[in-house]
Amino acid sequence: MSPQQPSMLLPLHAMRLLGFADTKSVAERFGQDPNHVERLLIDAGAKGWAVRSSFGGIRGWSLTVSGRTENERLLAEELTSAGGHAEVTAVHANFAPLNAEVVAACSKLQLRWLSDGNQPNDRIDEHTHQTFTRATASLSDLEARLTAVLPRFNGYTQRLEQAVTNAATEPAWFTATDRDSFHRIWFELHEDLIATLGLRR
Repeated sequence: MSPQQPSMLLPLHAMRLLGFADTKSVAERFGQDPNHVERLLIDAGAKGWAVRSSFGGIRGWSLTVSGRTENERLLAEELTSAGGHAEVTAVHANFAPLNAEVVAACSKLQLRWLSDGNQPNDRIDEHTHQTFTRATASLSDLEARLTAVLPRFNGYTQRLEQAVTNAATEPAWFTATDRDSFHRIWFELHEDLIATLGLRR
């Protein structure tokens, strides 16, 4: 995190990317101190930017509408300060065709497993597997370009590589929603890019 980065940006952005998360998860998303993040989250709650609630037995935080607006304002300030709008826009343009391929591959697997009673199996055809592998390799270069202007984008490729490795013995790692699966990471990256550029899906 650069010295100029607003302290509230990363906790708010982590909530946006994670959707609903406890304090520890919010802090871990960008490698921050949990105690510091807890104070920021309480402050965000007091300002109406975040709300603490319970879901599925877990107590965590999520953004409010005004919190999302504040997050977008801080992201715009960050991007302007870094002078990175042109580069992030270019990366997003390169990401779009990769995204289309990955989304199609994930949908293909989900439909196949749905027909099997929603039980992931080892029937991953080579073309589908190569789609994930190529996307990860291509993202490595895109991530390097992103982190050159916004270091907080670091880590996506490593997480995707781990998901692919895990999927070699447990195919659910490609699309499962209960873990850091390929699809979940990829969706998060897409949200990160469009949020940074102030776009909508």
